[in-house]
Amino acid sequence: MASNIEFSPAIPIPLVFDVQKRIEQLQSFLDPNDPNYQPEEQHTNIKAVIKLYEDGKLDGHQPLTIMDGKIVTLQEAFKGKAHFWCEVYFSSLVP
Repeated sequence: MASNIEFSPAIPIPLVFDVQKRIEQLQSFLDPNDPNYQPEEQHTNIKAVIKLYEDGKLDGHQPLTIMDGKIVTLQEAFKGKAHFWCEVYFSSLVP
């Protein structure tokens, strides 16, 4: 019997975020044939988030709020009348 048994963590630490997979997921939200299709009112926001990921300005480790395709604070989004998108990856909530 082995005396040293090692186990991998169930959740990798630090948490791994795959930017390319997130971009693909966001792109699927724009496809009307996808079960997770998002309404047209969100398309400008989703496209803005995709562009931020592609340009390397967003890495998935910081929360971000987009309204009308522009970065805004969460407070501005709640006060505004347009649809907004919150891009938050779970690891940004873990200390």
